[in-house]
Amino acid sequence: MASPTAAADKVQVMNHTNASKPGMFQNGSSAGDLNDPLNILSFSFLLLIMTMTLFGNALVILAFKRNTKIRTVTNYFVVSLAVADILIALVSMPIWAAYLMSGVELKQGLLKVWTFMDILCGVASIINLTAISIERYFCITYPLSYHTTMTSVKAITTIIIIWIFSIIMSSLKIILWKLPPPKYELMVVISCFFVPLIIMCTTYRFIFKTARFQARQIALMINGNVKNFLLASEMRAAKTLAVVMGAFVISWGPFFIINIVYGFCTRCVTPDSVVVAKWMHYSNSVFNPIVYACMNKEFRKAFCIILFGRKRCCRLRGRAETTTDQTELSLGTHF
Repeated sequence: MASPTAAADKVQVMNHTNASKPGMFQNGSSAGDLNDPLNILSFSFLLLIMTMTLFGNALVILAFKRNTKIRTVTNYFVVSLAVADILIALVSMPIWAAYLMSGVELKQGLLKVWTFMDILCGVASIINLTAISIERYFCITYPLSYHTTMTSVKAITTIIIIWIFSIIMSSLKIILWKLPPPKYELMVVISCFFVPLIIMCTTYRFIFKTARFQARQIALMINGNVKNFLLASEMRAAKTLAVVMGAFVISWGPFFIINIVYGFCTRCVTPDSVVVAKWMHYSNSVFNPIVYACMNKEFRKAFCIILFGRKRCCRLRGRAETTTDQTELSLGTHF
């Protein structure tokens, strides 16, 4: 990553999972120009993302707390993911939005704190998604031993390890603050994007392969009626998580590509491309709660009760019951 003293560069892109830093657009940048349409659009869009992130992820945590059916091993990781997204909305987004409108360069101490938190939360989000895919793999591939080997205690221990790893990666950025690119950039892009991406693609491939084979075997035994069978539910859960992974690739891919390009050619990255990449990776914090609300029956019920009350929610659910049976994608029904 570029040194904080390299303010004369046209563009400085900070590594992470943390795309760029306040103060990176110098000499020729329009950051802080209130008449610049891109800055106004970026600021407005970030405010919307911030609000939706806080609202959606707070609902996820509240639903997990209130509904015992949601307290599954997978959803421990979902809650950890929601915590990371909330921290992004409370720490990273406000400082980035303020910089876009003011253009004021942060003092080095505050800049390092922002950088640390931005990297911490981004890495935690990515590794939690990776952990979810691995947990789903063991659930579907080893269904008989899954509930004895994958317990809540082990899930919580794994989550603690995830956050420790995230702290280490963000601390390395501070320790190696003046290290010139592309050493840190490559390390983070490989360990926090490509490795998780390969793991997720591999686990989902095995999940679909195993689920398809087992579903065919079961269909032969029960005349093809597998609608209410457990494995069908697990297959739908895998599809739901695949949607989450797709959102991850679309959101984070451009950001990490920019980091790789910046690592080898600092002048090849434009301020506008950085702004767009930040939009996209911040928007990932909004996608996950939307996916759960649309595709997870138990989460949807819990959200409805929290927002509208139990009686009204029951009436609304009764009307929609007949139209959702064939399309239900469940993340929470493992049992």
